[in-house]
Amino acid sequence: MNVFVYPYRKLVIQYKQVQYLKNGATKNTVRYREQVQVLRNLLLHPSKLLTMKKQDREKDWLNKYINHLNMTVQSDRLYKLAKEKLAT
Repeated sequence: MNVFVYPYRKLVIQYKQVQYLKNGATKNTVRYREQVQVLRNLLLHPSKLLTMKKQDREKDWLNKYINHLNMTVQSDRLYKLAKEKLAT
């Protein structure tokens, strides 16, 4: 797959996650702030955006979300399902 597909997918899913939490019926402010931090982390550290390797959770506790994003964007089926669920 193209080298730019996975980073693009990561940004799309993470942005949709932030919007879903911002506009959702449940106002979970802690989760919303975490997801905004993950999005900032991806934008400020291109190495995390471009790599598909598992990130160490001991270095940064937000890496658990990045690891989940990596798993989601690698599968076409999971990516499409996540996009559909976050669109509602």
